[in-house]
Amino acid sequence: MLCDIIEHAVKNESDMVVVGELTDRSYLATTARATEADVIILQLDDSELPAECGALFDARPRIRLLGVAGDGRRTFLYDLRPQRTALGEVSPQRLVDAIRAAVPSDRCATDF
Repeated sequence: MLCDIIEHAVKNESDMVVVGELTDRSYLATTARATEADVIILQLDDSELPAECGALFDARPRIRLLGVAGDGRRTFLYDLRPQRTALGEVSPQRLVDAIRAAVPSDRCATDF
């Protein structure tokens, strides 16, 4: 379901591309490295990061993680510290805005 929401939210955004989908979080760091993703979006059961995210931040220190609560209503942005920032309720436009805000400022659309 989360993947459908993400694809719907970004399908008309020319500067965004969904580069993959994971079914097993144990491959999170490896897949992030292989796809060179700027932002990883995960469904979270609560506001705590899963253990696999430690390896992700070790492997890709500049990556950002956008967590969507299991209820689909709240989002959280994590970065290296990892620092958590609550982003509020989810809507397609808010999701797109959160993804855009999560991309490091020195990246440009042609790098995707």
